[in-house]
Amino acid sequence: MDAGRKRSNPSESHREISTETVYPRGVAGAVKAVASESKTLTRKTPGATWLRRAGLAALGALGSLTVLLGVASIPLSGLLIRPRLKRMAQLKSGHLRALIKRVGIALEDVAITSFDGTKLCGWWMATAKDSPTVVVLHGVKKNRTDVLRTSLALRQAGLNVLVLDGRAHGGSEGRYVTYGFYETRDVESAVEWLIGAKGVAGDSIGLAGESMGAAIALQVAALDNRIKAVWADSPFASLERVTSEFLHKVTHIPGPMLGPVLWTAIQVANYRGKFDVKTVNPLSLAREIKCAVYLVHGTADQLISANHSEKIYEALAGAKDLWMVDGAQHARAIRRERREYVERITGFFKARLSKTDRVQL
Repeated sequence: MDAGRKRSNPSESHREISTETVYPRGVAGAVKAVASESKTLTRKTPGATWLRRAGLAALGALGSLTVLLGVASIPLSGLLIRPRLKRMAQLKSGHLRALIKRVGIALEDVAITSFDGTKLCGWWMATAKDSPTVVVLHGVKKNRTDVLRTSLALRQAGLNVLVLDGRAHGGSEGRYVTYGFYETRDVESAVEWLIGAKGVAGDSIGLAGESMGAAIALQVAALDNRIKAVWADSPFASLERVTSEFLHKVTHIPGPMLGPVLWTAIQVANYRGKFDVKTVNPLSLAREIKCAVYLVHGTADQLISANHSEKIYEALAGAKDLWMVDGAQHARAIRRERREYVERITGFFKARLSKTDRVQL
């Protein structure tokens, strides 16, 4: 043994590990010795043990939260962009077609190819090429049959009507719903089809929508000057806001905890749907709308509060009206006040799509 090499002294209160300490069995012995020293130090410092346990607990909680957010976000994002469709039986009903035919209105089944190749299905109800034309848009989960009351009223008033199934709805193609991110261009494709294939007057086209369809109509009007009038029944002001309100109702998650869940669900929806929820915002576009807008909202709407329409109305810079229908639930004003609803919507489009009326405005 080399007399110049020091051995560690077991009697020392602090057994320092030094490069001069002699360990048995080479490297393996050194590793065991270091582990032994670590255990000794841990035993002598209870605070270190507590901190280690607290750290592990925090890491476990964070991991559990991450897993929970991931598990919850997938179905919640599905509710947003792949909702369960309704009224599919009505769409295929021969009885419904017979009823429409009985009131003297001919339906033409049409298929329109959108900007990205998606096929959009709908019904074309024509009067005359030089008559004003209204494109009618339904709400989420629904299809063209849900806005048939409005469509028939407009057609009986002498207007050309195109009622469409939105992408991923009814008979139309598409996998995900994006509430206007892609649907605005779908509607623009429909407008181009109306002008090119049906020869309608390109300066007498209006949009009528309910719920999601109303929000889409507002977004299109802000981007496309060919739209001369918009009837928006129960629109949302912001997709992010209405999603937050909806998730709060269906999950009952407290506000502080809802934030991370909402953020995660939106990120998953963005990824799956290849769009950006934050950009679907009719309120932010309202000031860009140059045509006349007629907003309608029920005071008893529990799905999209009337405040959404009030905010849009305040932001609009052009000709505008706001009709608050007392006691009407979501997109049900036409059922609550049918006669007045029909009078208002037909009168609005006849006035606003009249060329002489627009010159005076």
